[in-house]
Amino acid sequence: MAPLHRHSPPTHLPARLGIAIALTWAGALLFLLLQMLLPWLLVGAVALVGLGLWQRHRQYQRVLYGIFYDHLRYHQGRLSVLEFAMAAQIPGPQARRFLDARAQDFFAQFEPTDHGDVIYTFIVPQ
Repeated sequence: MAPLHRHSPPTHLPARLGIAIALTWAGALLFLLLQMLLPWLLVGAVALVGLGLWQRHRQYQRVLYGIFYDHLRYHQGRLSVLEFAMAAQIPGPQARRFLDARAQDFFAQFEPTDHGDVIYTFIVPQ
C-alpha cells in the first residue's frame, strides 16, 4: 500500500493573497483618482467640443463673407436675397437675415422690385 501523503497548505498562498490585496488597493486608488479627475475630464471634453464648433462657425462665416463680398463686386453693389442664397447655398430666410445685418453694418439702401423682392444696394468703393 502506498503511503498516504498529507496535504499541506500550498506555500504560494501568501504570495497570491498579497497580490490580491495589492490589486484591490490599486483598483480602489484608480477609482478614487478617476472620481476626482472625471469632472475635469468632462470639462476638458466639453471645452474641446466647444472650441471645434466655434472654429467651424468662424470658418463658415469667412466663407459667407467671402461670397458676399465677391458678389457685391461682381454685381456693382446690388444683390438680391435669392442671388445670395443661391451663391451661398443657404436657405432664403438665412440669406435675408445675413443681408439685413450687412445692410445695417454698411448702411445699404433697399430697392423693391416688381416681383416683390428687395434689392440691397451697397456703396462699393471703386
